[in-house]
Amino acid sequence: MTVKHRLIGYDRRTDRMKQSFDVADRLLPAAKRIAHVPEDDPDAAWSYPLANEQVRQVAVLIGAEVDPESAEFFLEAFADA
Repeated sequence: MTVKHRLIGYDRRTDRMKQSFDVADRLLPAAKRIAHVPEDDPDAAWSYPLANEQVRQVAVLIGAEVDPESAEFFLEAFADA
């Protein structure tokens, strides 16, 4: 099992996933810095809420078009079989 990371946007009213963008492994170190992932979570296994500017920065990093106002965004890890 490997871990993959995504920029996830959740609908603010329903908490349902609205958008999902993969973060390539080679870009994860930069995404972790943007999301302020602490050193005690080297694999970024937790869910990290992102402020609008962080969303913009991660979106540019991964080449995604994202409106930070359209959802509540997080950097999240997922198990990939």
